Amino acid sequence: MRAIHAGAISVIRDGAHSGTVNMQRDLDLLLAAEKGIAGCRVYSWEVPCVSVGRFQSIDRGLIDPNAISWVRRPSGGKAVLHGWDVTVGLAVPLAELPVSTPRHLEPIYRSTVRPIVAALRACGVDAILAADSPYRGSGVHSGDCFAYASPNDVVEATTGAKLCGCALRLTQTAVLVQASIPAANPEIDPESVIVGAKATPVAPWESSSFADALEAALAQGWSHP
Repeated sequence: MRAIHAGAISVIRDGAHSGTVNMQRDLDLLLAAEKGIAGCRVYSWEVPCVSVGRFQSIDRGLIDPNAISWVRRPSGGKAVLHGWDVTVGLAVPLAELPVSTPRHLEPIYRSTVRPIVAALRACGVDAILAADSPYRGSGVHSGDCFAYASPNDVVEATTGAKLCGCALRLTQTAVLVQASIPAANPEIDPESVIVGAKATPVAPWESSSFADALEAALAQGWSHP
């Protein structure tokens, strides 16, 4: 594990771990943020694994819970198939964010996701928040995180394809964002694992440079949503 300080945030290149370890380390980031310490980690997965939202029904999210390793995230949202993605855990004290209304979900979400958008753009992806495009509210609701793009999701500016599965956990004093960015086509068909999933091709991008690009984006501080 290697920590690099980007402004007030320590960005960690954390390698590959099991689903249980990954979720615990993201939760540890949130607990630290509640004590006033922002943190970020970029990581991967030892084996293919599905993470499901904190309140998501396993029976409604997974076709067969016994067919693949799965773990419950500390954040909300729907199921995500991991193993071929770049994953981010980012936790920030609410006092650090440029939001006028404490605990107002949308500006908090937009503020914390914007560095991820900037990092993707630096890696050659034409990323944009869905709310700033014609594609807000596109897709279908299902057990699959990538099947629907909410206004706060990150999409490709031209096609509207969802680029990043994001989930959020908001406490009284801090926020945790967990983001999954596909970096290669999965070797397991998502349709065989997640209820309502739809396999989509992954456009090539400079995923190996993402951690550096995210570090640079975080060093710029928080912009107004």
